Parts: sequence; C-alpha cells; structure tokens
Amino acid sequence: MKISKVHLEGFRNFSNSNINFNKNTLIIGANDVGKSNLLHALRILLDKSLSEVDIEPSELDFHINPTGVSDEISITVKFSDITEDAVISVLKGSVSENNETFLRYTAVRSSLSYKLFVGPSVDDLQEINSRFYLKHMHLKYIESQRDLERFIRKEKRQLLKIAQESLSDDEKQEDDDLLAEISSDLENLNDKVSQLVYVDKAMNDVNDELKKLAHHYANYEVQLDTGAIQVNDFIEKLQLGANTNGSNVMLGGDGRNNQILLALWKAKSAQEHDLENEVIFYVIEEPEAHLHPHQQRKLATYLIDELPGQTIISSHSPQITVNFSPDSIIRLLHQNSSTLAASEGCSDCIESGWEDMSYRMSILPAEAFFSDGIFLVEGPSEMLFYQSLSKALSIDLDFENLSILSVDGISFKVFISILDALQIPWMMRTDNDVSKISGKNEWQHAGINRCLSLIGEDPFDRGYTEFSPQDTVDNGEWQTASDLLNDKGIFLSKVDLETDLVEELSDEVQTAVGKSDDDSAIKYLQGKKALRMRKLLKSISRDLHKLNRGELAKPLHKLVEMRRSY
Repeated sequence: MKISKVHLEGFRNFSNSNINFNKNTLIIGANDVGKSNLLHALRILLDKSLSEVDIEPSELDFHINPTGVSDEISITVKFSDITEDAVISVLKGSVSENNETFLRYTAVRSSLSYKLFVGPSVDDLQEINSRFYLKHMHLKYIESQRDLERFIRKEKRQLLKIAQESLSDDEKQEDDDLLAEISSDLENLNDKVSQLVYVDKAMNDVNDELKKLAHHYANYEVQLDTGAIQVNDFIEKLQLGANTNGSNVMLGGDGRNNQILLALWKAKSAQEHDLENEVIFYVIEEPEAHLHPHQQRKLATYLIDELPGQTIISSHSPQITVNFSPDSIIRLLHQNSSTLAASEGCSDCIESGWEDMSYRMSILPAEAFFSDGIFLVEGPSEMLFYQSLSKALSIDLDFENLSILSVDGISFKVFISILDALQIPWMMRTDNDVSKISGKNEWQHAGINRCLSLIGEDPFDRGYTEFSPQDTVDNGEWQTASDLLNDKGIFLSKVDLETDLVEELSDEVQTAVGKSDDDSAIKYLQGKKALRMRKLLKSISRDLHKLNRGELAKPLHKLVEMRRSY
C-alpha cells in the first residue's frame, strides 16, 4: 500500500495542486515554497501524534492569494495497491476493486471547523466521525529541528518498554536476577552516602529552626536521604552515552548526534511496526543536517533501504538527491502566487529518458535540480569558459541560483526532457557540426538539425557537395537557424567554441597561446581542449569582458533575463 497522489486546495501555499508520489519519494524546492506544508497536509490525515485539537484549522491554514483568502480547505490523499487485510478490514467498503481508497479533510474558514471523509473514489466519499483508521494505517514523522537529548527524554521509556516486551522467558529471568542484585547494591550505596559527615550536618540549622516553630518537632528531624533512589528511579535517569574501544567518550558533534537520533528513531519505528496488522508511512524532513557529503548519501540509502514502508523525504541536499531518479522527485515551485509540483510530482514521462542518461548522473546534475535555470553545454571546456566569462561579466551564478551543466557530448534531448518534466528552465549552446552521411556522398547540418529537432522545426536539407560550418555562416543558413532558435534559449556556435573565441578575441588569444595566426591558435586549443582552455583563461581573464556584446555572451545574458522574468 502506498500514498500515490495528494490534492491540495486552499491550503497554506497551495491554491489547487495535484501531486503524485512514488514508493520512495524526495521533495525538493526553494525555502518557503511549501515542503513542510505538504508534509503537514499528510500528517493531518495520518499522524497519530497529532490530536483532534491539533488538526483543527486556524486562520493561517487558508491560502492567501492576490484576490483574497480561500474560504475552504480540501486535502485529498489517494492510496493505491491496497492488499493488506488489516487495512481492507478497517476501511471495509471504502476500498475499490482497483485496490484504491481516498481520504479527505475539509475545513471552513467562517467557522474554523473541519470534516473527514473516506471512500473508494473521489465521487463516492462518506463522512466519518474520527480518524479511526489510524490503528492500521498511519505515518511516523521526524521534523527538521532535531534535539537528541529531548528525543531521548521523550522516547526513552517507550524504547525500554518495547525492548522489555521482546525478551524471552530466560532473558526476563536473567534481568530479574540482575535487578535484584542492583537493588542490593543501591541500598549499600545509600547507607554509605548517609554516613558522610557533611551530608548529616547540612540540615542541622534547618532542624534547629523547625524546633522553634512547634513543639511536635522536638523529636522530628529532616535529612538529605538517598533512600528514594530505587532501581526504577535509577533506570529512569539513565542517560545516553557512548564508548569506543572500551572507553567512554562524549556523544559527538551535531552531525553524529543527528545520525544517532535518526538511528534511534528508525529502531523505535521498526520495533513498533506490526507488519501483519498495520501500514506505516515514514516521513523525514531534511535528514542531511550537519553531515558531510559521503554521510549524507549513505544516510539517504539507509533510510530508503532500512525503513519497512513507503519513505517520503524532504531535502535541500544534492547529495541526498543523487539517490533518487527524477521520476521519484517532487519539485515544488512558485507560480502565480501559489505552489505547485512540476509535472504534478513524480512523473513517468521522464522514466525512459532517465534510463538513457543514468550512467551520466553525478552530483552536478543533482545540484541542478535546485537551480532556477540551467545552461547546458557540450563538455568541460565550455563549462570552464562560461564560468570564467560569467565572472568577467559580473554575472553571479550563485546569487542568481543558476547552474552550468555539461551533457558530456551532444545528448541534450535527454537532459532537456528531464528538466522540462521538473519545470526547470534551461538554455543550451552546441557546436555547428557538419557530418557526412555514412555510405553516401551526402553531407548534413548535424548541429543545426540537432537544435531544430528540439523545437519541432523541420531539418535543413542535406547537401550533395561537401560544405563546412563556416559555409553555413557565409551563406546565411547559420543566421536563419539562429533566428529560429535564440528566442527559445538555444544557441548555435558559428563553428565551435575554440573557433568562435578566436574570432571574437583574436589578438588576445594568439598572444596568450604564442601563435601568429588564427588557424594555428584554433588548432592548438582543439588539441587538448579542457587543459589548454584552463591555461588560456588564466591568461586572458582581464580581456573576457570584451566579449560582452558578442555571440559568445548571448546565452549568459539570455539565462539571466529568463531568471529575472519570473
């Protein structure tokens, strides 16, 4: 059984949003976009730790838009693949033949009242008086602000109780014997403490004053007594400690404490989970806190692999993101004064594309999922160049929340399909390649047609005589294609990066690489592209601003223009 879809209407950030979920789902998005609010919507219907009072609406729960405040809230959760007997039994006639059921929470602002509904479809919902179903289907939630000591104080007794209930008869007898021994040791300890002279004298003045107050204190004394410390009190006051190689050590810093807390939470959740009689959904906010990259990635796989149920995680971390395929990512974004999910959440439309590119997946494209715009380029030379050019033109990519991403070749279409599905705006620049058709005396506009296919335009016709990229510039074909492409954020080199750079900054490049003409400078740069580009950029960094009005800078200006337009 899994949560497969959530519909939010009039609730906090959400005006009217459909959001699809996968078995394991990651929720990402900018600060204040509504990640926690989406999770709270689930908690209203499914979290046992929220009381009936906790789920009553407040004025702040109703969506505010430019025209006013929503009058009603509607939260609808769709569940799929329901095969568990306990759930089917408790929901009775509310599970459809397709093994689906729906829960709905509605609230009215005028009265701040709410109602609950359940049914086999959104068109067949019946009002219910309580969240009676929570006995057999509910979620466990851990918030982003985690305090290990507070968690231990709150959960220690339950952790001990669960562990105690799991003991065999022999283990129980062993513990009983040991508890009796500890009790005897504590009595001896109490006697020795009471014999300390300063402990005995500490209350003398108090007892003298008591005798002055009333005659019945004549033979009465108060004392500091350890007699109340019994075995149960002793265990109640146990604190979390740690040791390594047999020696006691401090628990550690915030990162380690975060891991300890999550491990404790997972252990407790797994112990409490009755696999035969209940379904549990696990919801974790920002698990990456205070952890270095390797531990963030490990933590993500740990939570996904170890928790015995559907796992829903919210995160700001690219390290966490690399553990999820894009069809398991919900990217929330602002649009028209409301929050929605790109492609309505987890989307099958990018699954095939993802399989095509998965071997290229790294931390960089994961980071791109958090960007407000992506500039796609062919390889590392282009990345180096445009990172340097952006600095020279005072374009702060981090401030603008923009990323430059290499597709490591010409597979732009695969990346674009994923970015489109996640509604992440993009630009691209590619070489004006010309190639010969295998086995034929024909040549094709490979670079131009690569770009035209992305916007659904017909390809340029093949040529029956050999031609070069420069020929397409000279005969106007490059300009014709660019006029169609540039407004769509697609930019085509006249030839390639090295040739275009030498054309726009000829003298400076020739001097930097020690060549006397353009052709030899171009050939030199094309020899060991990334290595020589890096060296060149160090030499001409003060001259890059001269490219500001040229063709090479156009994609960067367009990227910033796009970013600031929404």
